[in-house]
Amino acid sequence: MPGVSVLLPTLNERTFIRDCLDSLLAQDYPNLIEILVLDGGSTDGTGDVAAGDGGVVRVIPNGGITAAAAMNVGIAAARGEIVVRADAHTLYERDYVSRCVDALEAGPAVVGGLMRAVGTTNFGRAVAAVTSHPAGVGPGRFHYARDAADVETVYLGAWRRQTVEEVGGFDERLQWGAEDQELNYRVRRAGGRIRLDPSIRSWYFPRSTPRALWRQYYNYGLCKASTLKKHRTLPYWRPLAPASMVVVVTGATAWAIWSRRPAPAMVPTVYFLGLVAVASRVATDPGVAPHRALAALGICHWAYGLGLWSGVWRIVTGRPFDHRPRQHR
Repeated sequence: MPGVSVLLPTLNERTFIRDCLDSLLAQDYPNLIEILVLDGGSTDGTGDVAAGDGGVVRVIPNGGITAAAAMNVGIAAARGEIVVRADAHTLYERDYVSRCVDALEAGPAVVGGLMRAVGTTNFGRAVAAVTSHPAGVGPGRFHYARDAADVETVYLGAWRRQTVEEVGGFDERLQWGAEDQELNYRVRRAGGRIRLDPSIRSWYFPRSTPRALWRQYYNYGLCKASTLKKHRTLPYWRPLAPASMVVVVTGATAWAIWSRRPAPAMVPTVYFLGLVAVASRVATDPGVAPHRALAALGICHWAYGLGLWSGVWRIVTGRPFDHRPRQHR
């Protein structure tokens, strides 16, 4: 069995790191060589909690802070033939690593599972409902697919270390949050397949406040612009939907105010009614309040769209992208 190194970028993850590591330490794969906690300078004791485990768990400083820098540090230090990326906001099924290895043995260049969201607060449960439904996140199949398929990108991911090295590793120049999808874009461009396998199971804890969700999705949009700057194309067309929505709704609202005509006001009205309909559809769980689902849905759309346009403005004006991550707690 090929040796596996689990790479876990961290930055102030004390709230989640204990449960995350416990689920990784419980993996049934017999040749899990190491779990490398790649810490970007946590000030909340994250590194101390991880260092207390010892054994296969090693804490390695990540001076570059970002997840892309952490992954490059981890790949350089890893002893395993296969590297599995982990996230501190996630718990992993006992056979997570085993299924990643099995899926890679079938031939894809990258494999990964679903981003199964589980909320821990009232608002977090609404976020989980919105981001787990195609009506909420569009055709991002790694959020809700039921069958295995070749896709554009996956949640987290597992690679043979050689695959990552052959495409040049993770790009640390990109905006924080762009590293996975941009690497997978280069893998696909080189002829590799990205395989989504829902049997690779994990549970992700989404942002639990409106402010944290706004920052996260604004950064998602911004990071797509950093990829656009590098490759002169987007890795897939989905980001154009919220960006177009921002232009159309804002333009129609401004036109209605300036012209004092009711017709343009129909555009934001129809959009809002559409949000209400989608929020009602995704809020099927008794623990998900429709008004919170509506707020989460609107935040995801507008933060993502405005983030992308902000990134495009940076490209046009020649401004650099800020690499230092904002905290989303």
